[in-house]
Amino acid sequence: MRSFILCASMLALVGNSYAYNEDPHQVFSTSKNITNQTMVTWEAVDNVQAACEKGSHKRGYDGFNYPVEACSFWTKSTCHIITAKKVNFHTVGHEVRHCFQGAFHGNK
Repeated sequence: MRSFILCASMLALVGNSYAYNEDPHQVFSTSKNITNQTMVTWEAVDNVQAACEKGSHKRGYDGFNYPVEACSFWTKSTCHIITAKKVNFHTVGHEVRHCFQGAFHGNK
């Protein structure tokens, strides 16, 4: 089975159309889930940008070339979310969706 080791953090990017056009109430199909069972860990940090950059480099990626408010890194059955210590429901929900649907942006 394919293993997903992807980096996702398209939430609330300065100048990014996804961040400003994303409707938190828009419904989406769960049939796009890449998994229906996953363990989610959540790390709340003081400096999200630094923690997401570190997480990206740790996994062999080049980091982010844009500001992020949250990010998630996952494999088939484990997903690690990084947010600020004070966060809103939409941000957390967005990242949890990445845990179950991978890189869903543009696939609404």
